[in-house]
Amino acid sequence: MRFALETLGCKVNQYESSAFFESLTRAGWQPVPFSNTADLYIVHSCAVTNKASYQTRQLVRRAFRTNPEAKLVVVGCDAQIHWHRYVQERLATHIVGTQEKFQLLLWLQMPGSLDAPCVAVHDARSYGPLQPLAVTTMLGDRSRAFLKIQDGCDAFCTYCLVPFSRGRSRSLEPAEVLRQLERLIGAGYGEVVLTGIHLGQWGMDLGLGGLSELLNAVDKVRHPARIRLTSLESKEITEDLLRALTAYSWICPHFHVPLQSGDREILGAMGRPYDPEQYADTVQTLRKLFPRAALGADVIVGFPGETDAHFSRTVRLLESLPVTYLHVFPYSPRPGTQAAGMKGRAVGHVLKARARVVRDLGRRKKRIFQDRFVGAVLEVLVEAALQSDLWKGTSENYLTVNFSAKPPVPLGSLVRVRVHRSTDAGLFGIALD
Repeated sequence: MRFALETLGCKVNQYESSAFFESLTRAGWQPVPFSNTADLYIVHSCAVTNKASYQTRQLVRRAFRTNPEAKLVVVGCDAQIHWHRYVQERLATHIVGTQEKFQLLLWLQMPGSLDAPCVAVHDARSYGPLQPLAVTTMLGDRSRAFLKIQDGCDAFCTYCLVPFSRGRSRSLEPAEVLRQLERLIGAGYGEVVLTGIHLGQWGMDLGLGGLSELLNAVDKVRHPARIRLTSLESKEITEDLLRALTAYSWICPHFHVPLQSGDREILGAMGRPYDPEQYADTVQTLRKLFPRAALGADVIVGFPGETDAHFSRTVRLLESLPVTYLHVFPYSPRPGTQAAGMKGRAVGHVLKARARVVRDLGRRKKRIFQDRFVGAVLEVLVEAALQSDLWKGTSENYLTVNFSAKPPVPLGSLVRVRVHRSTDAGLFGIALD
């Protein structure tokens, strides 16, 4: 029996898809590309934007065209939120929510058809403690591993469905984090990314001291890999966390701190718990402590009520900050959120123009940051062989580095590279090791 798996959305989804892949292959299923004929198609869905929901439905329809007799399974956030739509539009044979998906093999044993699908979706806010997943290899990545240490969110930003799709914030017990980390490092990964839906809330539900306490525990475990953190909210970058970040050289100097808007009024309408000045102080502190660090930000443009003046304040703030790359999201109303009922969102050419302005700014900032490292030595995680003696990887501070090396270097290894030039395709250099 053949299966095909396609994953949309965040790094947490990618990690969870690796667990699905392992459980299916252990059960005797044979993986094939999603474009091939299969007996089972699984779409691991995302619901964070209208585009992600649309892409999920398109993938399921594509699978049906490839093999109308196959099981068509949609799992995850869009299945959780919009299960009724999949039923009404007869899109899937099995519709499995964000917690139920971890018993995927069980649900596949249940009968399901387009006319009468198997629906396994319950209230996400009632989900119990976070359970570990038996992941030993990453789907499609032989160099970098993800480790989900937290799930869910209690922030309830007015534009976001995640608290409803992922449930309340839950943390993986520290002993289990260390066990999984040792297993992934033992499998040969040169970098492990600690990830979660609201990473900075790790440990709060367990009565622990937060992410800094976990990093202190990780330091007591011997490991050759470097550790990267995913997104951290600005107010969660506390003095305790900063002490831990500066204490350990194995933590990558790369910090992604969502902004969303640089205007105080719009931040309030979004339900974000900080103001532009506090955010700026956090980013400036990070730059002072980590001069070589990549500093990223998320930005939403066109939020309801955002005027030209509001948008200009966002652009001015971003121009003044030492951020090095930007993830830009045109506002997408999500039914069921508070913001969906708000008036005055930007649409059409106005929305596109605002997104283009911020994306252009992000590209300029990224190139300025990248150019700083010509002549420097960077530690590069080897991710792909481009030619017989040309390799590609990512530096500790999140830059794409192409480099020549003789003899060949194994994927997943960490190599010191002297950078010689900077181009639109990234940095180029020569391995020193």
